[in-house]
Amino acid sequence: METCIFCQIISKKSEAYIIYEDDLMCCFLDKFPINTGHVLVVPKKHYPEFRDVDTLSLHAIMEIAQKVTIALEDILDTDGITVMQNNGMFKDVEHYHMHIIPRFQNDGFSWNEPNVMVASNTFSSLKDVLQGYLLKSSAEKGPS
Repeated sequence: METCIFCQIISKKSEAYIIYEDDLMCCFLDKFPINTGHVLVVPKKHYPEFRDVDTLSLHAIMEIAQKVTIALEDILDTDGITVMQNNGMFKDVEHYHMHIIPRFQNDGFSWNEPNVMVASNTFSSLKDVLQGYLLKSSAEKGPS
């Protein structure tokens, strides 16, 4: 997609600090990092959402995310790593991407967890619905 900044980076029409790329993905430093060393892992094929990404690319993304995580931990002597991605209205670029964020004690980045109370019958009902959906989804796909 011509208007997608990540597609422009992948096609070298826009500059980025690319740290790794292969046939399936491109990894580069986030230009607006949460912390120094914040890396984005992006499939080369344009997928708007996580649910759209093909299985081969997902496996490659997870594999390189683990390698980037290890490299950041070793090179930057981090206190931890946050690996995350957002979907729908919560993402800032309409191209699936995973964030790998080096973390340091007192770095100011936080995960704000609201105090949501869920009744046990809601948990039970949701468990049943999700299990049914996943079983149906697996059966429709057929054997791997």
